[in-house]
Amino acid sequence: KFIARYPERSVRGFHLNSLASTFVEWKDIVTKFLTANEEKKKGNIELLKVWTNTEMGQTWEEDGEQIETDDLYNRREKYNCEVPEDVLVLTAGIDTQDDRFEIEVVGWGEEKESWGIRYQVIYGDLKTKNVWNELDAFLNQTFTRADGAKMKIICACIDSGGHFTTQVYRFCKERTARRIFAIKGKGGAEVPYYSRPSTANREKAPLFTVGVDTGKAILYQRLAVKNEGPNYCHFPKEEDRGYTEEYFKGLTSEKMVMTYKKGKAQYVWVLKDKAYKRNEPLDCRNYATVALEIANPVLKKPDKNDTSPVTQTKKTGRKKRSTGVI
Repeated sequence: KFIARYPERSVRGFHLNSLASTFVEWKDIVTKFLTANEEKKKGNIELLKVWTNTEMGQTWEEDGEQIETDDLYNRREKYNCEVPEDVLVLTAGIDTQDDRFEIEVVGWGEEKESWGIRYQVIYGDLKTKNVWNELDAFLNQTFTRADGAKMKIICACIDSGGHFTTQVYRFCKERTARRIFAIKGKGGAEVPYYSRPSTANREKAPLFTVGVDTGKAILYQRLAVKNEGPNYCHFPKEEDRGYTEEYFKGLTSEKMVMTYKKGKAQYVWVLKDKAYKRNEPLDCRNYATVALEIANPVLKKPDKNDTSPVTQTKKTGRKKRSTGVI
């Protein structure tokens, strides 16, 4: 019999699949499934899609793109320095919560090879000035590269969503010269990775709209790279860096799946485990990555064969002394 989930409603809908039909034998339903499943193993998923839609009356959902947590955690490596020598610039991504900031500093080398430098959580009441001062001090610190070079974060992106939007705008506007920018995430595969900044907010702070789904797709493609070199992601093994099992669980907490809505295929990002919603590490790495795109530095090592201590500018002829990467 039918049991109404909402008995007080006057209009009711009914969801049935083939298992409840008196016109179809279960044997036929199982046979169709076994045939479709064998075809799926060969790379053809169309029969299984049809079976799911027509026999089960369900929306088809693919397994989609996902990264295994243990694979990344087990490939951590000892840096034996604060910043590896191949790092050319540093960026940061900050996720804003009601009681804390979660921050990741990422180092970037040639062809966007990356190194996780530090994952930090700053707890505090965001209604007070002290916790914002702590965030400012963290972003303003100097990091030391293996060759002794002193490095600063060249760009940072802070999520302006949540309950402290105005405070984020105010914080960023005062630090625009340091390229600390407020961002607003927007879902959808059609949304560009980032757009030109707008100042149409109360504080007149530059605000970048970020296509978070596009960013996640780029990140997961890079996390899947197995060999060191272009786009490969390094992670430190040192315990004080913040790259714990919980970090990697959050970094890989979502997966991209294809669903059908009103007959139209679309890709969406969903939690792998609906009971685990701590995806802050994924967001922080996404924001640190878009910070690199906004800053758009030249990721090219200096030519070791060039021993000239000065460079000549074409427009004025003024000599400019090389100071290295900061």
